[in-house]
Amino acid sequence: MPRLVFLGSGSIIPSKTRFSSGILVQTGRSENILMDIGPGVIEKLRRLSLDVTTISHVLVTHLHVDHVCDLLPLLKILSLLGGHVEIYGPPGISVFLDLLTSDRRLFGYLSDLRCRSVMDVRELWRDSVELKPGIALRTTPVNHFHGIAFRLELEGISITYSGDSAPDPRLINLARGTDVLIHECSFPASKLKGKHTSAEDLLRLAFEIKPKILILTHLYPEMEEALPSYLRIFSEKLTCRIYAPKDLDVIDV
Repeated sequence: MPRLVFLGSGSIIPSKTRFSSGILVQTGRSENILMDIGPGVIEKLRRLSLDVTTISHVLVTHLHVDHVCDLLPLLKILSLLGGHVEIYGPPGISVFLDLLTSDRRLFGYLSDLRCRSVMDVRELWRDSVELKPGIALRTTPVNHFHGIAFRLELEGISITYSGDSAPDPRLINLARGTDVLIHECSFPASKLKGKHTSAEDLLRLAFEIKPKILILTHLYPEMEEALPSYLRIFSEKLTCRIYAPKDLDVIDV
């Protein structure tokens, strides 16, 4: 059965138990798939004694630093230790990575290390692809700065990950019938900022999507303070299993 390891369950503002986004999907076979790779993710992998050269795929929801900042260190590590990774992300990720690994005005020495050669990059929007036999990926754009959401199908389990997004009917359509919904729950409605989802919004979305497991992630400090009361409300209103994992928590699905 797939296993989810939450390497980063918070925001760009660190707390004692949460930092920037990163979720490790261990398929139960040999694949280790990362969904987002924000700052701190590689250090969390080190704590887990997981060899980063075993990361087969990195799925990037959008190009904000709290979701992508550890990608460059990963590429340098792979160039030094030997390894290769497939990277999937929204339009623009190819140019982004080309600039970082090839443009000598930025980190030009990375081109000397052949960092571009350790990765294959594919841009997705409204797509359906096979990562490997038995592992399918569907994507849809969402309402957050050219971001996308992912739906993984593997071992008879579907896992939908919102990335960052305001409530979006496209995400609802992608997630219908999903076994696991990992959705951002950034703020209480009274403190909502930016293109994000409040706890009140997520409760309404979960009613419509009806996942078997609901996992709250991307919590800002304002949400952290209110989390216990919201978890009680979610448990009273929903029939699914509900989690709000801290960094390094593991959920078997």
